[in-house]
Amino acid sequence: MTGSYPRSFGLVLWAAAALGCGELPPPPAATPAVVARTAPDDSDAWNLVPRGASSLADLDLAALRASPWSRTLVTGGIVEDREERRRAFGYDVFSDADRVVVAGADAPGGSSQAVVVVGRFDAGRVGRAFTSATPGATATHWRDCALWEGGGRAVALLPSGHTLVQGTPETARAAIDAAWGIVPDVRGGPLGELARDLGAEARRPAVTLAVVVTDDMRARAAGVADVPPDLRRLAGRLDLGADLELDAEAVFDDAGRAAAASRTWRADLGELARNRMLRLMGMGPLVDGASLEAEGTRVHGRLRVPEDKREAIAERVLLLLEAIARQHRQAAPQP
Repeated sequence: MTGSYPRSFGLVLWAAAALGCGELPPPPAATPAVVARTAPDDSDAWNLVPRGASSLADLDLAALRASPWSRTLVTGGIVEDREERRRAFGYDVFSDADRVVVAGADAPGGSSQAVVVVGRFDAGRVGRAFTSATPGATATHWRDCALWEGGGRAVALLPSGHTLVQGTPETARAAIDAAWGIVPDVRGGPLGELARDLGAEARRPAVTLAVVVTDDMRARAAGVADVPPDLRRLAGRLDLGADLELDAEAVFDDAGRAAAASRTWRADLGELARNRMLRLMGMGPLVDGASLEAEGTRVHGRLRVPEDKREAIAERVLLLLEAIARQHRQAAPQP
């Protein structure tokens, strides 16, 4: 088949939604979260993610801005609305933030999400932006952290002025509790284990993705992606040095299930490699450099795109994102 994409390819997009970089120094060691701290510790964004999170996407925006692979994606083109974002949120994520961690968790009646942003913030501007956009919003504090909430939404700013949390009133408070060490942070749970398996704590990549596959996630993926029934966890890291390198890992219940999934995914890669539209779009290197291998209960995936393909790939990805952004603006309701 040369005109369509394998359904299991949607698994990659689903996992990403459930959410030039040289080597960076590792994140600071976290104070063990089993003992409450004397102050909130936001020296690393993961300190604010409670252990119960089921998905995590960690974007090093400073590294993404520095890399020639991704610089145009985060400094130009689709980010020309900088001042509008500052009016809406009190800051611009593309220029005022250095790191963003998006954490999701299953909750009664649906899923919840918190976004931890590390950067440079003005408390007055953040507060004014939230209250002007949220009728009935109130300003308060939670464990020494400024908190604005209303309409089921909340934004909190930690005392350092360098870390901001967006979410619901419940998820914002939970993030602050984790920073204080009142509840365990994500490092002690399965997402932390996944990140360590990929070396994301020892050498932080440009992007880290970790997902625990829950029943709620399977339900949301229905009709979008074929999620193997025995897939339990997914993780990936993206490094942007001279070459683009992506390492991914899928964890299954047993080795037989992992081997079967590896065979299916390799067949899907072959199908993508024969897709003429993909070639016409100049995206062939994203398939040509990919490999998959089963090892025990895990399937390891790797993608390498060499430096000499960078300019063409980055240009085409930017054009694709700009087209998606235009469609989104056109579909948005007009005031």
